Amino acid sequence: MDNIDKFFDDIDIARLRRARELSEIKRSFAELVRTDLSDIASKAVVVLTYANWEGFYNECVQTYIEFLRHKGGRVRDSDWMLLLSALNADFESMRDRNHSLESRLKFVDDLNSKIDCGFELVDAKLIEARSNLDFSRLTQNYRLLSFDLGIWQRWRNRLDKELVGWRHSVAHGESPNLSSLDVNDHIDFTSNMLMLVSDQFQYAMLERV
Repeated sequence: MDNIDKFFDDIDIARLRRARELSEIKRSFAELVRTDLSDIASKAVVVLTYANWEGFYNECVQTYIEFLRHKGGRVRDSDWMLLLSALNADFESMRDRNHSLESRLKFVDDLNSKIDCGFELVDAKLIEARSNLDFSRLTQNYRLLSFDLGIWQRWRNRLDKELVGWRHSVAHGESPNLSSLDVNDHIDFTSNMLMLVSDQFQYAMLERV
């Protein structure tokens, strides 16, 4: 594929933009967190940091699906599990009709033509973060993408507790214990997670060329 570099560049540019944003958060809030007894600065850090984590992952998904569409071919030939995404509207229609016999008949009838579909039918929204990109969500999404989850095992507890868990608590009006928050370390950890994500999406592109 001649222009895979374009998709690599899109991911690299997005990651560098996020890295600059994270660096600015570090610069702006590191001192405030040390002196803010109300925890407002700490809450701002965990929310803004998570936003970059989720936002970058979604950007990678969108770029990757664009790459697959540009590459062409049948979904089932290289990315069998993504058929779930391509058939998502059909599943939803069947559910809306209470899984009636008629709806199931229609699903199987439509499957005859869709089993050989291209990537233009893949709905990226099904593999985006959807506001809670914890290890469980990452596991589900990586299964659809046929990505290796092994590298994430060592980070799963910190990912769930700090990067996602703290933000989730703040977003729901709770007051998590942020006394252990080290802004520099938290942001460096997030930057490393962005690098892991970008590497995996770019590697997957190379595998499919």
